[in-house]
This record gives sequence, structure tokens and C-alpha cells, in this order.
Amino acid sequence: MFQALRRVYVAVSDFARSRRFYGETLGLPEEGSFESDWVEFGPGPILLKLTPLRPGEVSSRNQVAIVLSTATLEATLTTLKERGVTVTRGPVEEFTGRSAEILDPDGYRIVVFQPSDLHPDEEWVPASRVDEAVRQKLALIRQREKARVQAAPKGAKKPAGKPAARKPAPKKPAPRKPAPRKAAPRKPAPAKAAPRKPARKR
Repeated sequence: MFQALRRVYVAVSDFARSRRFYGETLGLPEEGSFESDWVEFGPGPILLKLTPLRPGEVSSRNQVAIVLSTATLEATLTTLKERGVTVTRGPVEEFTGRSAEILDPDGYRIVVFQPSDLHPDEEWVPASRVDEAVRQKLALIRQREKARVQAAPKGAKKPAGKPAARKPAPKKPAPRKPAPRKAAPRKPAPAKAAPRKPARKR
């Protein structure tokens, strides 16, 4: 089911104050951060991640969360539900993967996390080196794809693309209407014979 204990989240009411406490007072090395959204402290492999409280939340013990990695989030959640565990949040999609939240008997949050193919979670990379690790993974994926294409048989058919659009058939010219026939010229009527004069009596 689970592959590793990855990191521990602590949601704090005063982000700057807590950052100074863990970094300066306790002397934990800062491994990565993003503005005022989060900061990670080492040393690894398990990291402590501070985040501000979510809007409307109050500081309490349920602001601490343990993150457990899994290769199959849906299957893991199904198993947990069968054991009587309630999923309190998610699953949700994130840039780094997919996650859901559950609670332990005392109300502490546990994040069940499935890293994406590009997230170097299994390599224990701190946040400050995630970008470089992602670039390396992208390059490796491209190399594998290129090798797969080169290894394919030459006669192998390429995946069919979209069928080419058919050109519309040329329009046939409309048939010409026959020209109207000319009326035959009328023959002149025969001349009437002149009336005969009556013969004179002798």
C-alpha cells in the first residue's frame, strides 16, 4: 500500500514567526520555499513543511498532517474505507500528483499522496531541487520515446491520423436549354380570281 513517509505538514497562525522559530531558533536547514505559501525544512529524507492556516481555520492539533506516499491512490482509499476510515477531503488533482485526506483517532490529518509521473517524490528531492529533477525526468521520457520509435519495425504502420478532408466535387455545368424554334414563315394567301363580267346579249 504505502511506499514511504514523505513529509509532515504544520499549518501555522503566524507564518513569518514560525519560519524564524524552526529556521533560526531550532537551526533546521531551509530546503525550499515559495513566497509566503510554504517553506520546507530538513534534513531529509522526511521534511517538515510549514503552511499558513487556510481561510476560516483556527490553530489546533488537526493542523498537523503526515504525508504518506502511495502508487495507487484509488486502490489505497478503497482499502482504507473497507477498514472503516473516512476520507475527509479529496481526491484532488495537483501539479505534483493527486491526494486525499483522512484523520487519525485523535483528529490529526494524514495526507495520502500519489505523485505524478513527473514528480520526483520517490527520490527524496527537496523542494529547492524539484525543478531540475523534473527537467531531467522530461529529458529521460523524451529519450525513451525516441528509442521506442527507432526500435519499431520499419514496416510498422504509423498510428492513423485524422482522415484528410475530402475536396468537394466540381459542380457540373447546368444543361443548356434548347433555343426556341423559329416559327415557319407564312405562305402568302392565293390571289382571288377577278369576278367575270356578264356576257353581252346580241
